[in-house]
Amino acid sequence: MSVTPPSGPTSARHDAAQRSERPGTARRSGRRSRRTQDLEPEEFRSGSRSIGWLLLAIIVSYTGLQLPLPWRLLALIAGLAGLVAGVVFLVQCFRRRLPALMHISAIAAVLCCGMFTMTATVQTVFWQATAAFDDCVDSALTERSERQCYTELEDDMTGLFPGM
Repeated sequence: MSVTPPSGPTSARHDAAQRSERPGTARRSGRRSRRTQDLEPEEFRSGSRSIGWLLLAIIVSYTGLQLPLPWRLLALIAGLAGLVAGVVFLVQCFRRRLPALMHISAIAAVLCCGMFTMTATVQTVFWQATAAFDDCVDSALTERSERQCYTELEDDMTGLFPGM
């Protein structure tokens, strides 16, 4: 008993699957991003390298926020660099149609660097209040004295704005 295939018209999906490079994967024309397997090795390396630099900017910016006041400007510089590089990489992700994970990484880097940059900028604008707060916290021995430092910081910052 032999079975012969039907001789009728084949479906369009079956034809697309037969024409694609890999069996079982039909190409959709409106796809925004590609799979990681579809990337050229150099393009993948370039994207990975960019993500590495963005991660370094995030780490340096966060570490800079933990340092004493004159060195906190490092957080501002690294945050700005990461913010600009993140936006550039995000534009490249959309133009070169990189995988979705690279888009998510770029967006996360822009958000982190933006937050660290904003924090460092506020501390730079309120330099005197931040310096007085750092000195107060360094000399505080109890929780009550540390709360007093926070109260003084709030008073120093709001005292600069009339009506607050």
